Amino acid sequence: MRLSPIYVLSWALQASATILQNGQVREDPYPGQAKAISLDDGSWRTYQPDASEIAYKGRWDSKYVSWWSLPGIKLGFTGEQLAVSFGPQTSEGVLLAYRIDGLDWQFSNVTANSTYQFAGSWTPGLDLSKNNTFEMRGKCSSPSTETHTDIQLAGVSVASDSQLVTVPQYNKTVEIIGDSFASGQYGTYEGLSSWAYNYAAGLGDVEYSITAYPGICLTDEQCYADKARGMTHQWFYASDAGVRANATYGNQPEKWDFSAHRAADLVIIDLGTNDHRAVNDIPGSTFYDSYVELVTSVHETWPDAQIVIMSLWGNFARSGDTYVQSPFYVSEIQRVAEHFQDDGFVYYFDTKGVLQHNDIDPQEHPTDVGHIKVASHLMQWTKLKLGWEFGATGPEVQHDTLYWNNEDSYRRSFTGSY
Repeated sequence: MRLSPIYVLSWALQASATILQNGQVREDPYPGQAKAISLDDGSWRTYQPDASEIAYKGRWDSKYVSWWSLPGIKLGFTGEQLAVSFGPQTSEGVLLAYRIDGLDWQFSNVTANSTYQFAGSWTPGLDLSKNNTFEMRGKCSSPSTETHTDIQLAGVSVASDSQLVTVPQYNKTVEIIGDSFASGQYGTYEGLSSWAYNYAAGLGDVEYSITAYPGICLTDEQCYADKARGMTHQWFYASDAGVRANATYGNQPEKWDFSAHRAADLVIIDLGTNDHRAVNDIPGSTFYDSYVELVTSVHETWPDAQIVIMSLWGNFARSGDTYVQSPFYVSEIQRVAEHFQDDGFVYYFDTKGVLQHNDIDPQEHPTDVGHIKVASHLMQWTKLKLGWEFGATGPEVQHDTLYWNNEDSYRRSFTGSY
């Protein structure tokens, strides 16, 4: 992996963050910048955002504005040209990820009232003898980057003699409900580096939605921002708990229409770290009651879904000559699992021992490796406990993890005396 401290300067106006690898700047962290184009030359066929061929992933509102973590679209297309138009509520320079079929993720900054071409004659891997698939995912948002994460879809265009086609959905659906850990805050590619994405995409043959937002509490309390609500309330809405959502909707956000979307087969819940923060300090009894309330709401919404509640790994502190893990709300979360034990739809996933102190970054969030470890353990648990098989058998999941040592000198024969 080539590293260059100069590269960050050229990306200052395009990328929204600097990616560090052991303190060194990653060179070319966002390959694939799409070019802005005009559709006025008559060579394009445009589909409106309500076209049935466009499958929305995650939560979008009725104005085709994205919310929560890693929202996206997926569609099929013929020909070799594909462009996406973005509406006025798209943030200036927002970063998104995209891919063609099973090729590696690419990244591009886009802005409002503009159209960008993501596929053309230069795109490797396009097979004109079949329908190709285009997938786009938005970057997750955080309280510190509120104005830089909106995506509003205005349309999708292909060559005038081509068309969009519907991509069949997978048979199973996963919903992940969480906070900044599930949404990948401070991960190299935020939502695309999160354990939630790595888990769902790692399963391979599932649809998934990541209803997660940095700073949100499980309990319906103001955790970090004016008028923010907790997940027991916000889960029922299309928009998240952020400042920009409040600016858009005030106290009348759009309800999420569960009946218009497929029911989840599996729900993973990872909440409580923000409740435990000193500035919030939600009592254990209140946290327990809120957890029971959320699980009950999820079950009433999707009666056939299996629900997994995760323990909180907490924090790590040095103690003498070692490090000690201190999980949060241990007894409360275990009691929630026991509360539903006889019902048969709630499972408890214990994260203790999955992460070590060096899997946590300076901002007290998992590193990329930490996210991968959580996802990998949960994937194996899902396979062994629930009988789900792995369907991802080749295409990239986590982007840019090609770290290796090309030195062979460690294998030199030992010629000295023992």
